[in-house]
Amino acid sequence: MSRVLKALDRVLFGTIGLLLAAMLADVAIQVFFRYVIEAPPTWTEELARFLFAWQIFLAAGLAFGRGAHIVVDALLLALPPGGQRLLSILSNTLVLGFLGVLVWQGVNMVRLTSNTVSTAMNLNMGVVYAALPAGAGISAVYVLLQLVDSIRGAAPAPRAPLTLVD
Repeated sequence: MSRVLKALDRVLFGTIGLLLAAMLADVAIQVFFRYVIEAPPTWTEELARFLFAWQIFLAAGLAFGRGAHIVVDALLLALPPGGQRLLSILSNTLVLGFLGVLVWQGVNMVRLTSNTVSTAMNLNMGVVYAALPAGAGISAVYVLLQLVDSIRGAAPAPRAPLTLVD
């Protein structure tokens, strides 16, 4: 399973990097046309927003997998090991339920917006809104694996920082 998670981490990290590079190029085009040509294209601002939305939701999934989200662990650290395990199971179950709702509502949002197009790029808005269920689904996979580890009684393995080098 560890190999699968490492592969997923690498795919997500690479995808986020490509989206960032595309957004950087897009914004550079916007700045060049705005200040040098003095006629900025209308699509560049819209594309930057769409790329940023995908980056955010994919990075949220990666952050769940790496345990990189901000956590208030004062109660967790104050509990004995059995209580820590129970709290971990409870919190992972609640988070998994919330992510399930996000996937479900995100899919509904994609359905509702799949027949509309963006103003400047004429892009199907369902593609843009698909970032929500995709990111929530990826997050749910990581949380589910953490929940299984908690139920088995395994101590959570510390994850490496967000790098491609292991």
